[in-house]
Amino acid sequence: MITFLAAVSQELGPLPGKPVGVGPLRAAASAARQFALQSPKAVVLVGTAGAYAGGPEIGSVIASGDLGWAHGVDALGAGYVPVPPNIIPSHADLQVLFNLPVSDVLTIGAITTDPALQQIHAARWAVEHMEAYGVALAAADAGVPFCAVLGITNRVGPQSHEQWKANRALMEQAVQATVASALGLDGPPMPDLGALRRD
Repeated sequence: MITFLAAVSQELGPLPGKPVGVGPLRAAASAARQFALQSPKAVVLVGTAGAYAGGPEIGSVIASGDLGWAHGVDALGAGYVPVPPNIIPSHADLQVLFNLPVSDVLTIGAITTDPALQQIHAARWAVEHMEAYGVALAAADAGVPFCAVLGITNRVGPQSHEQWKANRALMEQAVQATVASALGLDGPPMPDLGALRRD
């Protein structure tokens, strides 16, 4: 049985699951607490995300590949991380189950709006998501298979928040429909994504 998690309840929709809260620290702590209370056989985090330059198109739904964490001050050379967190690979069986394009996902402490920082992150990562690494780390510590299924709402950069606000509802529904269809669950219909803001 798969346990579904998301940052907020709107991202879960009709999928059975629980929100873990917004941001990497809250998500990690909440997920760890939930794993301690129950022992899920597998965990899938659903939500929306931004794409770095060269990453997946707005309107696409992806499964996570490698999951990583970055500090903006370290990336910009304004500080350093004594022990960088390990990259966590998503579980291959869950990736196969959803049969989606796979993209490597970076979690950061704050949403990236600076073009220079976006360019640095884009050299290694395809997608930016606030909660993925925290939940993946909690799952790895608990020995639980993990994968994220994310809908791409925006390009990472100065316009990311406006694009996310314009596109989030459609992409939340698209993710819910994709997951429900793959697992034979009741879910919403796949929305028409032709009206997504892509500028």
